[in-house]
Formats: sequence, structure tokens, C-alpha cells
Amino acid sequence: MILGSTVLLARLLYDVLRRGEGPRRGVTERVVAERGSFPDLEYRPRGRSLGTLVLVHGVTARASRDRQLMQLARALAARGYRCRTPALHHLARFSHDPSDIDGLAESIATAAEDTGGPVGVLGFSYGASYALAAAADRRARESCRALVAFGAYYRLSEALDHQRQWLQKNPDPSSPDSDLLYLRYTLLACHRQEIDLPERAWQDIDRALLDFTARGPIGPKQRPLLEHARHIDYLGLMDSYLRRSLSERLSPASRLAEVRCGVGLLHDPEDRFVPARHTAEIARELDQRPRAVPTQVLTTPMFAHVRVVPGRQLLHLFRLARLMEPLLGR
Repeated sequence: MILGSTVLLARLLYDVLRRGEGPRRGVTERVVAERGSFPDLEYRPRGRSLGTLVLVHGVTARASRDRQLMQLARALAARGYRCRTPALHHLARFSHDPSDIDGLAESIATAAEDTGGPVGVLGFSYGASYALAAAADRRARESCRALVAFGAYYRLSEALDHQRQWLQKNPDPSSPDSDLLYLRYTLLACHRQEIDLPERAWQDIDRALLDFTARGPIGPKQRPLLEHARHIDYLGLMDSYLRRSLSERLSPASRLAEVRCGVGLLHDPEDRFVPARHTAEIARELDQRPRAVPTQVLTTPMFAHVRVVPGRQLLHLFRLARLMEPLLGR
């Protein structure tokens, strides 16, 4: 079983990294729900289905139409898995609202109802934390058969404070660091009403955010920020955001006892958005559940905040396959 999952995972990684974007032969795509600016999408193999997966995006302006998410869903569907990609509407606008978790819980429950049984859930970054919170929700807890979380935080406030410290240590906006650049862009976006920039500047910034996850050099992605918003006090923007009221429902902390399914946790030890220690805290609470299967944890630089970097610790592929087996096992 593990050998089969390892081979499948290796093929998936190669597929996602090497194959171009766009629809796949043998995969049908459709909109399954329209609840706002972004649709919930489904990718279905034309042949026999091996199971249903719900893929939960992170902080991305394209939401369910994020290029990397669509590429992964198509690759999984091409190998027999029906995939649903619900849209987290507030997270796509770089704000945190518990209604995203409500919508995600409903999407998981609906996918399970349509499938006729529990579904696997695969969450990325902040979406991974939302997935954990949704799996603890009464509407979805019986609908999850397995959950894998990539780069999840335990408490949102601590993750944001970690990012504040990171900004404080790196005040130069001209740094070519893509993670720092993305953080600055997201701070601009969620303070749009408070920042006086020309409309053309916002158009350039919006375009940079939409295209940020696309492959390509950092220079063109950085140009709008340096041209229009080099002067902005980003540490001040983060302090402003931290003063906002953030619902405790946005954090999986103290809610994980209600998660019924087995959980696998994957984290990059050098993650600068969410400290890797959050994974240990999530696992500790999950393992306190009565009769719980021990939580599988893999901390590996193979994934730089959910971006695949296969040249780093490729030998961890077998351990990753073991962690993914409950989700992908046939």
C-alpha cells in the first residue's frame, strides 16, 4: 500500500511540476456552487472514481481559481480522484472572517452527501487551519475520513505576530525575498480603504497579486510595489491589523478534540509565515483525543510554505507517502 502511494505521489509531484497549465484529457470540470465572487469547482475523472477530495486554498487572490490549486486538482482527477475546491471569499480578499469556515464546513458536508460517504480534506497554509476548524464543526466532523494540513497555524494571533517580527527584522521593501514581498502586498490589499494611492497603482497591485503564484522571475512581481508603495510603513500596517478583533473561531486551538478523523501534518522547518512549532501544538491537542490514532507529522524542507522544492530532502518522499496514505490510499 505504501509503495503504491509513494509511486502515485512521485507521479503527482512530477505532473504538477513539469506539466503545463490547462484542462486535462479525461477530466471534466464544472461549477458546483456560486456563493459570491468565486465559485466552488469540481474536477471529475471520466472513469471510475477512487474517492473524493476537498482541496482548501490558502491566502490567494484567485481563491478556487488559483493556478497551482487548479493544476493539483486536475492532476489528482487525471489519476482517478474527484476533487472539489471551495472558495474562501474573505481569505481571497486578505481578511479573516469565520464565515469562511462556515462555508467550508458546508462544502465538506455537501461533498460527502453527493459522494455517499466521508471525503478526504487537503488544506494549504491558512486554509489548512480553516480546514482543521471546519473538521471540528458539527456540520462536517462526520463527513471527513482523513485530513492533511500543509503549513497550518495553531493560533492566528501568534502567526500574525510572527510575521510582524519578520517584517521588523527586514524593513527594506526592495528585498528580493518573494515571501516578504507577498506579505507586503497582502497588507496593502487588506488596508485598501485606508491607503491613498492612485487607481492605476491599485490596478497594478491587484494584477501583481493575481499573478503572484504564477511561475516566473521576481522582478516583474516586485515592480508595482516599488513603483507605487515603497514609502508605505508596512510594520505600521501589520500593527493596525493586529489591533482588529479576530474571532477565536479562526484558530483551531482548543477545538481539535471535536475532530473525528485521522490527521497528517506537514510543515516547512523554515516557514516564515507560520512557525513550525505550531505543528507540534496541533499534534499535541489532537493526540489528547480519546482513542485517537497518533497524528502523523512530517517537518521537511521539501515544501517551502506549500511550494514544492523536490531537490530538498527527496528521501522524505517515502515518509510523505505514509502521511498521505489515509487520504490517497485505494
